[in-house]
Amino acid sequence: MDFINLKKGKNSWKRYAASFIVIILFMVVGALPYVIISEWIVNTDGNPHTYYDFEKEDYVGLNPLLYFALINSQFLFWLLGLLIAIRFIHKRTFKSLITPNRKIEWKRIGFGFISFFAILSLTTIIDALLNPGDYSLNDIKISDFLVLFVLVLVITPIQTTCEELFFRGYLLQFVGKWVRIPFLLSLIVGAIFGSLHFVNPEMGYSPILVGADYLLTGFIWCYITVKTNSAELSIGAHAANNMLLGWFITMDDSAFGNIPSLFVVSNINPAISLLWTVVNLGIFLFISLKKYKFTRVL
Repeated sequence: MDFINLKKGKNSWKRYAASFIVIILFMVVGALPYVIISEWIVNTDGNPHTYYDFEKEDYVGLNPLLYFALINSQFLFWLLGLLIAIRFIHKRTFKSLITPNRKIEWKRIGFGFISFFAILSLTTIIDALLNPGDYSLNDIKISDFLVLFVLVLVITPIQTTCEELFFRGYLLQFVGKWVRIPFLLSLIVGAIFGSLHFVNPEMGYSPILVGADYLLTGFIWCYITVKTNSAELSIGAHAANNMLLGWFITMDDSAFGNIPSLFVVSNINPAISLLWTVVNLGIFLFISLKKYKFTRVL
């Protein structure tokens, strides 16, 4: 069974057009709780430091933990939209966005999580040893970190899995109807994934280098998905990436917000960060294809 070239369900371009509209509608609805609650806080707390920044097009001064929870709550709606679209428009199982096999292989997801978490941890430690002045303990309350730990543990896998199901599942399968070359298919969908992250605050460090980081990440995770015939490895790796960052690393101008992570990183060098991304993804690509490479006929 082939994950990209689906045989089950109804997958015409018209059904993809209809399902895409449904998913977008749920994404829009999912953003409302954040906007409504943030607007209420800004208008009622009497704090001049909480307001809507028209330049950043976002709310400023909210409690970082509340911000983190609200901004990620929208992915529950996104998941619901995906579920409805796949089940009722495409007439196939939700599992088909993850694997073509009879059951989800949780060991493969675990391998993706553990291996990428270990790789990213190791290179982060090496970078900290090489640049000790760039890392410092965050001045936070233990109680705040414990709340963050639970939020990351519960919410972040939902957020990352939702993105994986959409990009490495839904979108990869859609584009794969016409593009049969694995490299080109991964390049196209990976570029879409990466470019949608161009609105992240981290782009302020260097639009070109940080943008290249996002594009490379999107490409490699798509390529691994295509070559291993499932999204399980990228689901695990994406969760590992965001959970490690959420728990341990914070910095100025981060998409995570000013959350109470254990360490603060300063003097961000986007070129060095991109180099570490190349190393991390290169190692993960090698071990993933070594262990799970799938031979398909395109």
